[in-house]
Amino acid sequence: MKNKFTITISDIHGSKHYLLHQIIKRFVFYFILFIVFIVFIGSYLISVLMNEVTDLEVKKTSMIEYEKVLKQKNDKLINKIDYKSSELNSIKDKITDIEEIIGLTSSLETEVDVRLENIEFTSIQQKRFFSSIPSGEVIPFAGYSGKFGWRIHPILKRKEFHKGVDLRAKLMTPVSAPADGVVEYVGYHKNSGFGNLVIIIHNYGFKTSYAHLSKKFPVKSGDFVKKGDIIGYTGNSGRSTGPHLHYEVRFIGRPLNPINFIEWNSSNFEKIFKKEKRVSWQSLIKLM
Repeated sequence: MKNKFTITISDIHGSKHYLLHQIIKRFVFYFILFIVFIVFIGSYLISVLMNEVTDLEVKKTSMIEYEKVLKQKNDKLINKIDYKSSELNSIKDKITDIEEIIGLTSSLETEVDVRLENIEFTSIQQKRFFSSIPSGEVIPFAGYSGKFGWRIHPILKRKEFHKGVDLRAKLMTPVSAPADGVVEYVGYHKNSGFGNLVIIIHNYGFKTSYAHLSKKFPVKSGDFVKKGDIIGYTGNSGRSTGPHLHYEVRFIGRPLNPINFIEWNSSNFEKIFKKEKRVSWQSLIKLM
């Protein structure tokens, strides 16, 4: 027993003697057993959590795919509606042609054109029109990379109706408001592919949109703007093949050809009344 410590435990049944190294061995044994137990439980819990993470990833992937399917269906429906609308307009044009041939053309349109021709607009009246209704260039003109109407989408490679015009521009070209109005939307518009987008509500049911802008927004939703105010800067955000501005003009929700409004000025003031038939100019003139 030399150089060893002995621990003696006595009770009514007698005394027991333990060598210290035996106690240490037992302690080490139970400690190792405890560590093994902890490792086992930890491994089991990690395995359970990993399985849950995997399940969540699978569900996430499934939801993303489902969202893509829904978006494709939605895009197809929108294109179908646009196509049917175009067909309807084409049918209306054909009916009008037939009516002209057989002499059944309504005199209303002719009467309206005559009335408009007989109206003389003062410079003050023209100024009111131009300040209230989108007119003129929104960026310095450098050409069109995409015009209004049916086309093959440059990225999606499918036929669809282009509801605006694409204006060529360098990055960070200032974009001006074409008329007085209030800013309805400012931000990134992901689902449409427009990227950074600004929408302005103008007087008399007109609305304009500006897409693929840069992140620098000089206006915010709710701001009132005057014709000529800077409302954004050209960029390459969203679904885009390069820097440009996608510009839309709408009247009570219906897309109009922006070129008619971009080219509208005092030298051809009355021209738009004949070119853009989807606006009731006669009643608007009476109002103004």
